[in-house]
Amino acid sequence: MLYICPIALVEVLLNNTKNCRGLLVDKTSKIDYIRMNVRYTDKKQRILDATMELIAENGLHATPMSQISKRSKVSAGAIYNYFPSKEALINHLYIELKKKLVNEIFRGYNIQAPYKERFFLIWRNWFNYFISNPMELSFIEQCYWSPVISEEAQKTSARYLATYIGFIAEGIESGHIKKIDTQLIVYLLYGSIVSTAKLHLSGSLDITDEYCDAAARTCWDGLKAV
Repeated sequence: MLYICPIALVEVLLNNTKNCRGLLVDKTSKIDYIRMNVRYTDKKQRILDATMELIAENGLHATPMSQISKRSKVSAGAIYNYFPSKEALINHLYIELKKKLVNEIFRGYNIQAPYKERFFLIWRNWFNYFISNPMELSFIEQCYWSPVISEEAQKTSARYLATYIGFIAEGIESGHIKKIDTQLIVYLLYGSIVSTAKLHLSGSLDITDEYCDAAARTCWDGLKAV
């Protein structure tokens, strides 16, 4: 049976035949393998994108699998090959978006920079991420307190947020932030960002760079140690 060793995939692409750890791979099997994985990834991503869009538009409980199938152009049966249930699909997407969120809010982060500078960077990055991705904001907000999100998914997403929690703990320990409960500070900071993003997205107020800095500064002034 012909097989492509994933570790040597790049090498396989460069040769018509390749002995990968003792397993012979021919050109046809290489092409089939690549096409299969591209189709798999594309279908799965279409399912995830459709789920996020529909939940952002209609809500968690008004998004049946039939709509996800129609929007993604992937049959319902095929969707169940990727995810055993709607709940499993939503939990997977929730974790993926939390992981992406953390990567975005720490973009350009320099641990050597002064704490206040890092605080403002995180605040602005988070705000800009939400206003650039309103559907992701809506999905995360709807899921956060929903019983649909399993305890396991909450724990997994919390591990991705460990860097952010550590940043808050550092501020408390170093005397930059008030010595109050870490979780309370986490929610106060998050709440200020989400509220400002929603204000902008609703069209009620155009949050310019000046207003963004003012909002971040107000949050900082409320949290900083006196």
